Amino acid sequence: MKHSLTVAGILVLLTVTHPARAAASCSSGDAYTQALCSFTQHDYNTASQRFEAIVARGEPSPETIKSMYFLARTDMKMRRWVEASSLLTRIYSIAPGFYREWNCDFLLGQCRRALGKD
Repeated sequence: MKHSLTVAGILVLLTVTHPARAAASCSSGDAYTQALCSFTQHDYNTASQRFEAIVARGEPSPETIKSMYFLARTDMKMRRWVEASSLLTRIYSIAPGFYREWNCDFLLGQCRRALGKD
């Protein structure tokens, strides 16, 4: 007996064996967790707003410097190269160790290339 699957049959099979996951909600957890969730879900407008709010508070915490980093990354995703460059430079002045450990120099180079300043 010969078995053949049609395209429709394959799609049904895939749907049954790999159901689509609902997008995770980014409304739980602390402000940093919510912002990072938005970033990982490619919701860059929301991520930008959330990271900006954390940075604006100016609290001396690891989440503030990481928010600054991810705000720069968000700006890069949105092709806001000048803003991202400014944040990366600010990170260097505030936390040079973080700047080195998180490869911010590489990211700053990407911004400079995008701006034609290579």
